[in-house]
Amino acid sequence: MLRAKCSDHPRAPRRSPHRPDDQPKVGRHGASAAGTIRIVLTRWVAVLVLVLLAGMSWWDGRAPAPVGADSPADGFSAGRAMQTVEELAGEPRPAGSPAATRARDEIVDRLTAAGLSTRLHSSTGVIQRDGRVGAAPVDNIVATLPGTDPTGAVVLAAHYDSVAGGPGAADDMSSVAAILEAVRALRTGPPLRNDLIVLITDAEEIGLLGAEAWVREELGPRPTVTLNFEARGVSGPSLMFQTSPGNAELVRAFAEAVPHPVGDSSLAEAYRILPNDTDLTRVLDAGRPGMNFAFVEQPIEYHTDGDSPANLSEASVQGHGAAALGLARVLGDRDLAPLDPAVSGVPPSDDVTYFRVAGGLVVYPGALVWPVAGLGLVAVAGAVLAGRRRGLLTVPRVLGAAGGVVLTAIAGTLASIGLWQVLVAIRPSYADTGPFLHRPEPVQLAAVALAVLLTSVWYLLVRRWAGRSAAAAGAALLLAVLGVVTAATLPGLSYLFAWPALGLGLGLLATTFLDRRPVAATVAVTVGAVPAVALLIPLGWDLFTLSGIADGIAAAVQVLTFAALTALLVPTGTPSPATGRGTPAARLAVPAGALAVAVALSATGLLLDRPDLSQPQSSHLSFLQNADTGEARWVSADTAPADWTAGYLADAEPAEVPAWPGPTPVRTGPAAPLPVSGPSAEIVERTPERLVVQVTSPRGAPTVAVRTDRPLPAVTVTPAGRPPVRADGALDEIQLNAVGPQGVRVELADPGPEPVTLTVSDLTVGLAELPGALPRPPELRGSPRSDSDRVVLTRTVSG
Repeated sequence: MLRAKCSDHPRAPRRSPHRPDDQPKVGRHGASAAGTIRIVLTRWVAVLVLVLLAGMSWWDGRAPAPVGADSPADGFSAGRAMQTVEELAGEPRPAGSPAATRARDEIVDRLTAAGLSTRLHSSTGVIQRDGRVGAAPVDNIVATLPGTDPTGAVVLAAHYDSVAGGPGAADDMSSVAAILEAVRALRTGPPLRNDLIVLITDAEEIGLLGAEAWVREELGPRPTVTLNFEARGVSGPSLMFQTSPGNAELVRAFAEAVPHPVGDSSLAEAYRILPNDTDLTRVLDAGRPGMNFAFVEQPIEYHTDGDSPANLSEASVQGHGAAALGLARVLGDRDLAPLDPAVSGVPPSDDVTYFRVAGGLVVYPGALVWPVAGLGLVAVAGAVLAGRRRGLLTVPRVLGAAGGVVLTAIAGTLASIGLWQVLVAIRPSYADTGPFLHRPEPVQLAAVALAVLLTSVWYLLVRRWAGRSAAAAGAALLLAVLGVVTAATLPGLSYLFAWPALGLGLGLLATTFLDRRPVAATVAVTVGAVPAVALLIPLGWDLFTLSGIADGIAAAVQVLTFAALTALLVPTGTPSPATGRGTPAARLAVPAGALAVAVALSATGLLLDRPDLSQPQSSHLSFLQNADTGEARWVSADTAPADWTAGYLADAEPAEVPAWPGPTPVRTGPAAPLPVSGPSAEIVERTPERLVVQVTSPRGAPTVAVRTDRPLPAVTVTPAGRPPVRADGALDEIQLNAVGPQGVRVELADPGPEPVTLTVSDLTVGLAELPGALPRPPELRGSPRSDSDRVVLTRTVSG
């Protein structure tokens, strides 16, 4: 067992200057060559066990194996659901398009054939954000399977529209297919107690407009639980990543109903503070309960033509469907009043902490978050005090080691960000296609290697200054502090730090009483490291899926994890020859090797992730024409345009183009104008109290945007044949979607006596028919940006 320097503690015995004071005397332990070998072997076995445990923990969170189409009828089959995906996701289905209408009608027919009472909920959806208003006519599909004695309704929700740039096999036809297959399986069993509602919304991709209309007009005052299914990639497990507040009963139902539950309270906690949204956002905004599911791996295919049936993982569909079927059965027979206190009047429940371990879901009340965090802090404090009493460490040096971990985590974050910048410098197209890659694993492992490098440097420095025990205790102390801080701020996330701190604290405490038995001490600290390995190592890797290496978050988690695992090095045997600390070459072997591995993996990643037919590079190009003057320009938001894209551009540097609807500066180049009419904005009524405009697109564009030269306090939008919707606030941009031949009536409130200048733009998708347009090379594809491949004609109207 290691010992601290004489100056570390007033009771520390004086050490021989010829033996390092963080190593035991050979004679004291009676160590022999055989004993040293036994200790080394024990340590390597411990490392192997923990590596296997980390792999098993990660694998445990993978998507379940898909079930074939010939499986029993009462179960969910991804094979059967995939047939629906292949039949309905053959082309893009933007809201209001003929393809969306065809998909809508086919889904209605299938739900009706399954025995559900099916109808269209036709209305107008609206969204307001940051001075902008979006509106569109929507046709939601609502199908009901009546319950035998309903206490409320269970809603299975997805959306049938897609972006214009891809067929949306994963986002979100996979969810539609999963729900249809789940309903088929449900119909083979006994009827449910509660009503089951299948809600397939319209216009999700342009602002959650279908969901907004349904919540506003149809959610109603009876207990209702909404289960929404989404995708942000084409593979991976079906993650339950969001719940409504007061989720205790929902999570317990999730744990009971889903055969392979994947998700944890840290995801839900983090998602609550992020700006992202789905259809469930509208339900939660109304104060009603629900859960959100999505698979998120291979996000580079998201919102592109790579979101195709060929790329969709059957295992992901199996995960979605198993969750939909299991929860429909469990919640379908449960009293729903306690789950929806906003309408039932039942006292709301608390949030729970939950996470997956060894094939199951650990769930415990929110009231235990503080006790667990406190126990973690107490365990680490106990280990520090015991180590101090035995002369193994001092409190100041433990604090210094903890501060060093913080600085190393910051360095790891910067190193990961720097690695990405180096990759972008070598391959500039990554600036436009990143931070996600077709084959990201090599560069992700390179970021891991950099985390190993920095952690090993931290350890070498701290070990020389404070000893092994202080280094490990400092890392464990940081985990404990994070557990307490997150218990106060993000309680659903606290378990990620509190449980590892508790385990490591107890493991380190045990080593102080086993200093004469290093093998037993190694076993104890290995057991104590299990929570850190089981929770933090999969987290560090999964964060790459969510954000790549460009923001460095995953690297920071890995530094923290590796620093905590230096606890395995605390139990020790005989010193190494001469110095007890190894030669300089031996001390630098780990950081030097990690650097070499990082370089090799980065080079491998660049080699494997080159644009080709199987992994095309995204390219942004659109067309803009002033319908008043006839001037036309090609437009690209790419930072590093591919040769094909650059051939359309003349300007060397990006610049703001006032009429361009996108939010960023763009490069432009001259283009041949289109011989078509631009949008029309006819002034119907003009008073100081209101300005009424009838907006149409003579060329049949489905989207028309209207910008005002100053913010106005309210806007009312009335699509032809649909009810009006109103938005209030300082508004200066209105986007009208699914515009029909009759156009849309727009009423602007309180314009005042001064003229209002309106910039009106209509937008279509597709460049193939433009003069001078050449087909994209096969190694390129359209950008996932919403303003890519757009043809925009704009004019100015004064009213």
